Amino acid sequence: MSTLRERILEIARTLPPAPRVFAELAHLLRDANSGLDEISALIKRDSTLVGHIIRVSNSAVYGGEQPTGSVEEAVVRIGFQEVFRVVGQVASARLAERPMLSYGVDTEQLRQHMLYTAFVCEHLAPECGIDPRSAYTAGLMRPLGLLVLDRLAEQYGNIPPYHPVHDPDYLAWEGRGFGLSSCEVAGMVLREWSFPADIVEAIQSQYLLRSEDLNNRFACLVNLASGLVADDGHGLLGEMSHWGGAMWKMEALGLSESRFHAAASRAREAFAAFQRRLRGELDTEPAAPKAPAPAVSEFPPEQPHGAMTVDSSNFPLRVRVVGANDAPPVQISTAATIANPVTPATVPAASPPADDFTTFMRNYQDMVFSTAARITGNDAQAEDIAQEVFIKAFENFDRLRESPTAGGWLKTVATNLSLNHVSRYRNRWRFFSEFRRANDTDDRDEAPVEFAAPETFFADVDASERRAMVDSALAQLPEHQRVPLVLYHFEDMPYDEIAKSLRVSLAKVKTDILRGRAALAKILMRSGVAQETLNPASS
Repeated sequence: MSTLRERILEIARTLPPAPRVFAELAHLLRDANSGLDEISALIKRDSTLVGHIIRVSNSAVYGGEQPTGSVEEAVVRIGFQEVFRVVGQVASARLAERPMLSYGVDTEQLRQHMLYTAFVCEHLAPECGIDPRSAYTAGLMRPLGLLVLDRLAEQYGNIPPYHPVHDPDYLAWEGRGFGLSSCEVAGMVLREWSFPADIVEAIQSQYLLRSEDLNNRFACLVNLASGLVADDGHGLLGEMSHWGGAMWKMEALGLSESRFHAAASRAREAFAAFQRRLRGELDTEPAAPKAPAPAVSEFPPEQPHGAMTVDSSNFPLRVRVVGANDAPPVQISTAATIANPVTPATVPAASPPADDFTTFMRNYQDMVFSTAARITGNDAQAEDIAQEVFIKAFENFDRLRESPTAGGWLKTVATNLSLNHVSRYRNRWRFFSEFRRANDTDDRDEAPVEFAAPETFFADVDASERRAMVDSALAQLPEHQRVPLVLYHFEDMPYDEIAKSLRVSLAKVKTDILRGRAALAKILMRSGVAQETLNPASS
């Protein structure tokens, strides 16, 4: 263990200095006697921080008549609280300079996860009697152990990356590969960096695995916040089983459900406003929807917040922030219209904002149901998912009712919940990398069947018949073909994004889509679509 500990600390010493500066800044800001000179001197230890603070102070949000040229002037103009957040943002960006390949987490996803968790922790903390800056720091540094173990796995070179088929969560994968958890690693590194003991213990105990961890209010706060982060689409795949049981954690923290939801709403708004300020946008307009789409865990009315079973095979989803800036209005592209039964008159993005929720739901219910039905292949499951989608929409209706991107937000939520449902309620997801399986001999001599252009594929079929034929055919496809096929043709997702979402190779995605199209073509042909409309090249 001593050798392993030395390797871990050696990796920690190679990480950027911004996190340590951030920890010291938090300590200075807790001291009422700290002055401008001390804070400015601390920031000057990291040249990246200096440039970032000055740039932010000169943005349209903070800029005065004269640009600032010194750290001292920038700190005065921005204010201590905002400096704290900006330094935290830089710390997360510097730590997440590259993707965590062993965990399957991309760079932007990790940065958003760290920053959003910090905001949620910060806004829940006052409701629980915990220092908000300490909570913000704990939320930001929470995945530090993952970052270190990802680099350690790279050094080892013989540890296969985490996969939910082989390990139910990160903890199991870490135990097999290293003999210790990322939470333990985070504790080692944070102590080495002289972080406050309460933050170290909260992060080390954040999964609440031991009975004594339940008495650590700070750890309960971090765990509760992480469940909300997962619900809002920022979670990390292999941690979802640790966030269940929100109600009893609220009770342990003396936090009512109404106060919890109010704090969560404030955190979302503050996070969105902070991102706008970093982009230099004047915060004069109400925030567009910033409650991201739930991706892996959910909060149905009669279930604990974020509840999932430990042995659930969590499906690798697009776990990332979904908001006004990256959830475009629903648009049906040329690729998506291959067999799309949605007519121009019913494209969700064209639906006008509705003042009452009933009208809003009627405008989008067909789109939401169709999205879920195509991915799950089951109408009953699609109805359940649609209900969950509109529960989420109701919770965020104040922001959605006037948003031009409401249709895109709903479609993303429906897609993510459907993918999550596919993963959690199946016995096992089988992945194949080979183009041809050894026992796949029946169609070895068959040529691939390609779709015709959208305008000719269903030339003689009206929209209602098209909907019935396509939905029925999709439901007959095996899951490993249906899901990538739907994501590519109906959700307009590119191959590389599908591969990343499903954690399979690009070749696997292309193979499954090719085979899925061929199988779909055969099913449709049996339904009465002529062969020449399926494969015009052969005619």
